[in-house]
Amino acid sequence: MNHQKSKVLILTASYGAGHFQTARALKETIKLKKLDLEPLIVDITDYKHRLVHNISRRIFIEGVTKLPAFYDYLYKKSRDPNHFSSFLKIAGRTGLWSVLELINEFRPSIVISTFPFAAGIMSYLKKHQLTSVPTLTIITDYTVHSIWIYPYTDQYIVESDIVQKGLIKYGVKEECIKVTGIPIHPKFSKPYKKKELKLKYGLKHHVPTILIMGGGCGLISSHNKILTSLEECPFELQVIIICGHNKRIKKSLENSLVYSKHHIKIMGFVDCIDELMAICDGMITKAGGITISEGLALDIPILLYKPLGGQEKDNTKFLIDSNIGTLIEDVHDLSNKIIELLKQRYKYQFKQGNLSITNRQKNSAFHAVNIIQSLILSNNRYFYKVPLK
Repeated sequence: MNHQKSKVLILTASYGAGHFQTARALKETIKLKKLDLEPLIVDITDYKHRLVHNISRRIFIEGVTKLPAFYDYLYKKSRDPNHFSSFLKIAGRTGLWSVLELINEFRPSIVISTFPFAAGIMSYLKKHQLTSVPTLTIITDYTVHSIWIYPYTDQYIVESDIVQKGLIKYGVKEECIKVTGIPIHPKFSKPYKKKELKLKYGLKHHVPTILIMGGGCGLISSHNKILTSLEECPFELQVIIICGHNKRIKKSLENSLVYSKHHIKIMGFVDCIDELMAICDGMITKAGGITISEGLALDIPILLYKPLGGQEKDNTKFLIDSNIGTLIEDVHDLSNKIIELLKQRYKYQFKQGNLSITNRQKNSAFHAVNIIQSLILSNNRYFYKVPLK
């Protein structure tokens, strides 16, 4: 008689890369640990009407990148449970009957949500007794927002005690919240040989290396002041720019930076971001939850440039308040910030007081998978009500 593995359904969405990255981190960790589990990642936007999905996704991306102030306004307006946040949650339930059909076919032992509206769909199905499967939600930012909170979620995984306290404030029971760090790919937990990796990527060992993330969303273009400001650095830098799938920006950067005094490497989508982070002495990035978590796992000094509205502002505040990241408020001060960062890096090996956060992030996916196993084994469900107004 063949032993049947426990099935793990991971619901996510293609609104930004972070939600998918968290889902993949869980799947890869389960695979790495050779557990008796069968994970399946499903994009819930596949169950939405294609036209509705395309329009809503475009509005989201255009709103975040081109109208950040408006996006920030909507984000703040729906932060606490109210009529507006309730409307968003109802709108986010599109495709729930298809998800129910999937659950009945796949028959998972647990459903994990790395996207807020996926958690909303599961809570609705459980509220109406259409399923009783245990549910777990992973909050992929360093902040709390009502859009993540639903009354029939059994367990939450969060990055920090601050997020945990925020959930408790909104009525979630403390025993339903686990602080593990945001799950990132398990490869970030391994040791790296920096000298060998620099050789692999054609970089000099003793020249400072700066990694720039976020090009794929158009945040770094050939006319961006960040790149102009880097030319003001009085010493040589090695600069790696990640453009993601944005071929237009990659080509534009290649043409405009050919005469830079620095050693510039322009790369598109890469599957070796862990190695590139491991060899850098500092990272300039937008304040996305996953990128930040990966940087923290490798103990990289983080420079945050022009955070977009909403959760990115909250993520930035967390890093600044925790004395982890540095905010670049004036791009003309970037050179001075890099000099200061490198002095600190080489003298103190960055900020030793953050080792607890670094260690937590290194092992975040392993801790999360242990919680998943525990939920499957115990099948305990903590039902509680959160006032949703």
